[in-house]
Amino acid sequence: MPIDRRDDFISASELAQMGYCERRIDFDGRFGPRDTSEQRKAKERGLASHADFYEESKQVIAASARKGYCFIATAALGDSEETRALRAFRDLYLRRTRRGRWLIAAYYRVSPWLCHCIEGRPFALAVVRALLKRLALIAAAAVNRHLCRRP
Repeated sequence: MPIDRRDDFISASELAQMGYCERRIDFDGRFGPRDTSEQRKAKERGLASHADFYEESKQVIAASARKGYCFIATAALGDSEETRALRAFRDLYLRRTRRGRWLIAAYYRVSPWLCHCIEGRPFALAVVRALLKRLALIAAAAVNRHLCRRP
């Protein structure tokens, strides 16, 4: 699936190349861009990977948009800053790796059962809430570090 690119769009890879090699910018300005066949193939693979990631992201977002007791954090904390921090951590870190996606899928499989177990049990809910609040602090710190590194 081809990515729709506007003429004024510059990819992150192109920005990195600009910052790394001013000689290439000069050469491209004088003679036009001349990628090697390996570079073109790599670019095609990268665009395909980005398209796959985008499609997968849409599926994850659709799954996470469901409300109710399907998610432990929502059941224990409601729609709060802590829940949003955990979601942001999931989206920024876990979804980017195969193991992270496996963990998310396992969480989605197990969470309805766990939510049912803590429902109507105030002590269990309090323990889960305390654990999630601590995890949310760690997640928020990681998300803030990630966001501060971006220009």
